[in-house]
Amino acid sequence: MSSKRNFPAYGECEAKADLDDLFRLVSPSLFDTEYIDARSAAALVAAGMEAFRQCKDEPRWKSRPILAELTQHGRRLNLVCAALFDLVCNAEYMHGRMTNRSWIYCNRDRDATTPEIYVYYSFLKQCPKCCQDRGLEPRISGAQHKPTSHHIGEITTVTTALFLTLLGQSSPKPLEVGVISKQSHNVDAIAWRDDLLLLFEIKASPLVTYPARVRLAAPFTESSDIGPKEISQHKLVDVEYSMHDINLYLANIDKDIPLGKPSSPKWPYPQIAKYIAEPDGLLTFMEAWGEVFLGYSIPKVARTGRAIVMGYLANGWGDEIDSNKTKGGLGRTDDIKKGTYQLLKFGAYYRDGSPDLPIRGALTANLDPLFLYEEYMEKLIDARWAPSKKFRTSMTDPEYQEILEKDLFYVYDAVLAFNRPVVNDKVLQGCFDFPSFEAALFSGRLDDILREWRAGA
Repeated sequence: MSSKRNFPAYGECEAKADLDDLFRLVSPSLFDTEYIDARSAAALVAAGMEAFRQCKDEPRWKSRPILAELTQHGRRLNLVCAALFDLVCNAEYMHGRMTNRSWIYCNRDRDATTPEIYVYYSFLKQCPKCCQDRGLEPRISGAQHKPTSHHIGEITTVTTALFLTLLGQSSPKPLEVGVISKQSHNVDAIAWRDDLLLLFEIKASPLVTYPARVRLAAPFTESSDIGPKEISQHKLVDVEYSMHDINLYLANIDKDIPLGKPSSPKWPYPQIAKYIAEPDGLLTFMEAWGEVFLGYSIPKVARTGRAIVMGYLANGWGDEIDSNKTKGGLGRTDDIKKGTYQLLKFGAYYRDGSPDLPIRGALTANLDPLFLYEEYMEKLIDARWAPSKKFRTSMTDPEYQEILEKDLFYVYDAVLAFNRPVVNDKVLQGCFDFPSFEAALFSGRLDDILREWRAGA
């Protein structure tokens, strides 16, 4: 996977030094990374893909309203990929990063004879249970267990590259995919075959990261003037989590993915992969994730009832105003702006500087801006541009400027957002195509890759 075979020749050209750097910096393997257990991530993706293939005709896709809505417009596999992207990030956020500190204590039924008492290891700033029927309380300071930005960038880039690999290998003329090992480089990943080089600007971030939870056998207490008393609701507590059976809590459907005790270096990947490998497990997760996705896709001012609650469980919320830095996919407007600049730079510094090799750029994300799409991308999605030196005065009317078709570039050669991919440049037609991906998956053409990924965990 991502050896440098078939890397296209580009010869002596203006962009040669930049292209030499790309060739030098592309990692020899997607698994050669420090901040994510990429082999376990690939095994989880493979388990989900195989489960999707098994359940493609499962009646639940039609009988359950949320699943039925996810199948509309022929985008079922697109959204399975977007959901599995979140699940991989969820697993990696927990993998080797969980601590005993700052679990949210929740005994919402403390007056009951036998209350159910839980502690939550949350990636948001509120109780994942209580926010659904009691609304957003003041944010719980210190409750959000999010990896550092540097780690998140590596996690999301590698996870995205796994799906790009499956898409690239599904193309009629397959493409290799590799990530750029230097995080500060202006290219995040590349795809290539002997006659094409595609540069990726990746702006990916999970929409949903569900909390871990532990059920307690008895209340936590603290001393007071009248003796021991139960601690206050939603107080942050320390929990020796390795001594407990842990669950990944699908909060909006009130179901758990059992993870057991953290007893192996790869935990919780194998446990989540085992759950998602069963068609029923995949469909259950898709139903939970899909409800959040559909609710969050509604413009904020138009959300009512359950859609408002789903916003509370999506990254980017956590208090009364959005936390823009954690919005899913391209939901952060700064990422749209930065990504758009990078695509322009790819055209000016790589494509225009290497006229003999087709070089294209793709803005890539797990999700497009969703409810912000119309305001921020719709009118730009097929815009075109060219350097001024490419224009010439019309021979027939000097008031007009004209340009050759080959010198007119798209701002976005492609926007490869899993939920709504757009491919403008005809050179890329069929290269990263979800219908081709689905056909390859169902026909068994991807079996060798999926077996390799499952075996490598």
